[in-house]
Amino acid sequence: MPQPKGDPRNGAAYRKAVALCVSNSDICHLCGHGGAKTADHLISVKKWFAMFGNYEGVNAQTNLAPAHGTMGMVENRCPVCHRLCNQSRGARALHHEPQPRSRDW
Repeated sequence: MPQPKGDPRNGAAYRKAVALCVSNSDICHLCGHGGAKTADHLISVKKWFAMFGNYEGVNAQTNLAPAHGTMGMVENRCPVCHRLCNQSRGARALHHEPQPRSRDW
């Protein structure tokens, strides 16, 4: 199935969703440290499209969680473990654990 044009991670709607996500909490869901300024898709954009055949709902608050990473050209490394947590995770599935941890996932 061909992917539709346009990246759902671009545009005003995505930026508003990220701003809302990090305004609720700036604790990175991957390492557990504060200072997260961007959001991670819990179900990756690529996997979402494979599952549903469209991008509708991919940027919903239920699919976003605060994470360290990059937002445009502004680097947002974790101030404690110095990782770009979102980029380090990539599109790998999350391991559901009771609490965030500051180790390799």
